[in-house]
Amino acid sequence: MYGKNFNLLVLLILGIIVSQLVFPVSGEASCKQENESNGTVIIGTVEGDSHTFVKDSVATALENEGFEVIDLGNGVSAESFAASAKEKKADFVFSFASMSTTMIHQIQIEEQLKAAGIRDKVITGVGGSLVTQAWADQIGADIYASGPEDAVSKAKLALLKSNNSALKGSVPANGNDSCKKP
Repeated sequence: MYGKNFNLLVLLILGIIVSQLVFPVSGEASCKQENESNGTVIIGTVEGDSHTFVKDSVATALENEGFEVIDLGNGVSAESFAASAKEKKADFVFSFASMSTTMIHQIQIEEQLKAAGIRDKVITGVGGSLVTQAWADQIGADIYASGPEDAVSKAKLALLKSNNSALKGSVPANGNDSCKKP
């Protein structure tokens, strides 16, 4: 009687079960994620570059791990990275470049952060299809992110090393009071 529809029903039920395991629906878990921040991240693709896939993937991964991510978009000038980092009192500045001709802007970001007097207050990260650990070392970036998981693990490790880790994790990410207990 059910035939193929029965198989679809079984698959639907299995999908629901799997999604409940993968995506927690606990109010406490979602409130914890919503009200805590591991730090503020300024992220963008450098000036002259419109490739956003890696940047978007890293931004999503960082947000999922409790970081407050401020995405400046693509084609962002070095001055804008520095100004945003200073204004938002960012903990991290991640820049992405996917072309050899635009990688030079990652050096300029390091220079602009120094000129703004905040280079020693932020952790810088670089990534992109042509970016390597050697490039990150050459320009003075703190983190080379080969992908989303790498960016998250290195950002968390950098926080632990920065002596600010005692302050992180208890910083409200937003003003939402809906998760507070009476």
